[in-house]
Amino acid sequence: MNRILAGIQVLRPLNMVLCLVSVFITAILVNGLTSPLLPYACLVVFCFAGASNILNDVLDIHIDEVNRPERILTSGRLKIRDAIILMSALYAIGIIASTYLHHIGMYIALILVLPLLVLYTPLFKRLPFLGNLIVGSILGLVFIFTEGAITGNVDKMWIPFCLATTLSTIRELVKDAADMEGDAVEDLQTFPRKFGLISTLWLTRFLTISLGFGATIPWLEGWYGNYYLLLLVLGVIIPSFYMVFIRLKEDSTSVEYDLTAQVFKATTIIGMFVILSTHF
Repeated sequence: MNRILAGIQVLRPLNMVLCLVSVFITAILVNGLTSPLLPYACLVVFCFAGASNILNDVLDIHIDEVNRPERILTSGRLKIRDAIILMSALYAIGIIASTYLHHIGMYIALILVLPLLVLYTPLFKRLPFLGNLIVGSILGLVFIFTEGAITGNVDKMWIPFCLATTLSTIRELVKDAADMEGDAVEDLQTFPRKFGLISTLWLTRFLTISLGFGATIPWLEGWYGNYYLLLLVLGVIIPSFYMVFIRLKEDSTSVEYDLTAQVFKATTIIGMFVILSTHF
């Protein structure tokens, strides 16, 4: 039983739920809830996200021994061999499931998303900011992928893609600031390690301002209604601005950055409801 529980936990269930919620929100927005292709889209997202979470934990095990010693692999609750077997099975199932989708969805999954997921930790994570942007785009790509997978078109989900990508990128940047000690073990040249916390803080502030102004454009243009604006301001913009302009300072420590990362995780969840509100 403990082995099964560890196998579930290594998938990072909260992240999995967030990805699957994105799939269903997209299905609602494109009138695809009754599509026979929706279960296959869910399976692809579930398998690819879960397998990639395992892959990252396997490759980052020495870093996590410093930053996240309580994680499943670093704590020894699941053997690396078992994790690799589970990861391989999930990738295989996801690839097979993608072949049942509209071609554009399959291409997005296999040619764009899968390589980004597999190469993130060994390659892109070592590239300052570009790595943050790439991993931040993964959640946004769920919206684009799902629309293409069940409708065969990609024309409605670009705004949700931008919102989710920007929020996730900010969170990943803040997480790197909190994880500098562990990243030094593998000499990862993340943005905070290469350019320092002060530069990281100001980049985070710039991205947050860009998010605030950019996310209001759909309302100003009349594309989205007042529910969207209300949830956006109260659930995303205000807490984001509070954390990066008031809580975070130039002398903030990893503890403050870790707290900020948790807040941005919450705002990302709220952002799902912001996107859903565009349906009403």
